[in-house]
Amino acid sequence: MRIVVWQSAFLGDLVLASNLLVNLLINFPNAELILVARPFAVELFKGLDRLKVLPLKKTLRGTWEVVKHLKGCEVAFGVQRGLRTSLSLFLARIPTRVGFKNAELSFLYTHKAPHSWGVHEVERNQQLLKVLNLKVHTDRLFLPINWKTLERVEKKFNLKGEFVAIAPSANFEPKRWNEIYFAKLIDLLKEEGFKVTLIGAKGKDEEVAQRVRSFLKDPKGVKNLVGKTTVEELVHLIYLARLVVANDSAPVHIAEAVGTPVIAVYCATSPYYGFFPRSGVYLQPKGLKCHPCKPNPKVCKVSSMECTQAVKPEEVYKKALFLLNKPPQKPPALFLS
Repeated sequence: MRIVVWQSAFLGDLVLASNLLVNLLINFPNAELILVARPFAVELFKGLDRLKVLPLKKTLRGTWEVVKHLKGCEVAFGVQRGLRTSLSLFLARIPTRVGFKNAELSFLYTHKAPHSWGVHEVERNQQLLKVLNLKVHTDRLFLPINWKTLERVEKKFNLKGEFVAIAPSANFEPKRWNEIYFAKLIDLLKEEGFKVTLIGAKGKDEEVAQRVRSFLKDPKGVKNLVGKTTVEELVHLIYLARLVVANDSAPVHIAEAVGTPVIAVYCATSPYYGFFPRSGVYLQPKGLKCHPCKPNPKVCKVSSMECTQAVKPEEVYKKALFLLNKPPQKPPALFLS
């Protein structure tokens, strides 16, 4: 039996879909599970033998190549609600196609699940299982951790002792907490004796990290690994961290998946949309008429960006101290030999 899951959105969305993938692997122990996702999914799920990642190039030709490969699959789950997902699964002639009721071209699905805000993304994705009367075996997020990779990452980046990983960037500007506030938080952590490591992807994340460093009282001792890690290395680095502080972005979900304490700082977005750390801490703006904005705001709808300064660094620092002073109680990760 061949089953396909289509989730080609951002890294954080894919991490959140890991719960659906694991539940499907448990429900269908003898099936081949295919994941259609962006190329970084190959590294993200490296080592899961029963999961085959089919990298998607988001072009007409790239999409059609994937569609041809999916012919012969028996069941499909459209996690994304876009036109590309609905149409591609239909054109692949997969007999059982499960998607959300509010997806574009939802009439192309044979089975439709409800989609609503106010619940966690994991719960929303589990509705796709329930439509086919499949059992939900676990609510956890899972990312594979490899002992040898842990040792290599620790040695490669000289990650000796406990450190706090801070991800100051996000896909869109209204989701980014004030850079001066990030710098203030780092200064406070350093004064308390904690080591800090900046994390993020290549490109705009590197620019954000450089600006944060420019606001520090003293950038010495702050390791900047933004743009220097692969996706696999980033996951293992976050596992090694004592604490992660990030915007509403992928590192929050990676931290939850590997059991690292996390603080999420919300700006334009909100936990209401379902992208929050269930086992972590989050802070969000209060008293703003324009908040929350929408799930993925690319620009500020009132042009003030007030939400990016609503949460103060002292508030985050207080939460950070609380988590850092607690004895580490990391739940078991999905380890691979």
